[in-house]
Amino acid sequence: MTSQLFLIVSAFGFCLLAILAFYPLSQRVGLVDIPKGRKQHQGAIPLIGGLSVFSGLAVSLAFFAPDALHPTYYLLLAGAIVILGAFDDYLDLSVKLRLAIQLSVGLGMVYALDLHLASLGNLFGFGEVTLGVLGIPVTLIAVIAAINAFNMTDGIDGLAGMLSLVSFVAIAGFMLLWGQPEQALLPMTLICALLPYLAFNLHLVPGKKIFMGDAGSMLIGLSVIWLLIIGTQSETSSFRPVTALWLIAIPLMDMVAIMLRRILKGQSPFQADREHLHHISLRLGLDPRESLTLITALACIFACIGVIGEYLMIPDVVMLLLFVMVFAGYIFLLQNIWRILSQIRRRMLRSPK
Repeated sequence: MTSQLFLIVSAFGFCLLAILAFYPLSQRVGLVDIPKGRKQHQGAIPLIGGLSVFSGLAVSLAFFAPDALHPTYYLLLAGAIVILGAFDDYLDLSVKLRLAIQLSVGLGMVYALDLHLASLGNLFGFGEVTLGVLGIPVTLIAVIAAINAFNMTDGIDGLAGMLSLVSFVAIAGFMLLWGQPEQALLPMTLICALLPYLAFNLHLVPGKKIFMGDAGSMLIGLSVIWLLIIGTQSETSSFRPVTALWLIAIPLMDMVAIMLRRILKGQSPFQADREHLHHISLRLGLDPRESLTLITALACIFACIGVIGEYLMIPDVVMLLLFVMVFAGYIFLLQNIWRILSQIRRRMLRSPK
């Protein structure tokens, strides 16, 4: 129990120390985000959030993690993603290279730990849907999707961190309550490691603002899918695969909606733009903090739907249909938001005072 407590709490302290150590170093080596193009912040901001979170995790897991967490494998694969993200922050790597390394990390999960999707649960009401030989390719797609989904949410202060906190809190709760208390140590440690980053990123620490960078958002995405697979595919699984959709609803829906829109326009699905949910909320007149609050609240609502559905054991098919309906509504709203707002404004102008 003492080592478990040290594992969780030490991640906070080690991450904080890493931030203080990396802050001056980042400015010397040029690992900073300079405002240009779509980036509208002021000044050169150190891109050390992800490096600091991983450093805190690495020290804590190396000293205090139980073998059940497979800390060596996790740190090796997470380290590869963090290095990829750090080089991407510094050099702006090609999409093909990023995807190749993400695929390699996914293969490491599958073959080193036998960590893959084998069952989707009773999704259609006719019995368990097993993937068989499709389990490995579906897992690789899920890994790449999760990494890039959280990477795409990193557009305003605190958003990727807060969305991941929602996912980690829900996953930790499931694992603690329903059969995987030892596995719950990893999401709880991740939560503590993220808190110092959020304090600096949201300017709660005056004068030392930092960004997460691709290193951090990719680390979060990998950690989330790692935990979702453990939570849904283990012999002592603590929640169903359909529930996992609700725990990452905002990043997942936003990524798919944006990529679908780009493909329909004849663009690359990985082409950067300003059409994400957080961009739209800013263009609607909300400031960054209000946008953060709104989107985090939506993520909490979706996660709560998943928690309630799991607690009440609402049939998988019902939870899936509800998710598809919400997803369809989300895509429709994002595709037509400006037309809808224009009609609302016209009706308001026509209405008698």
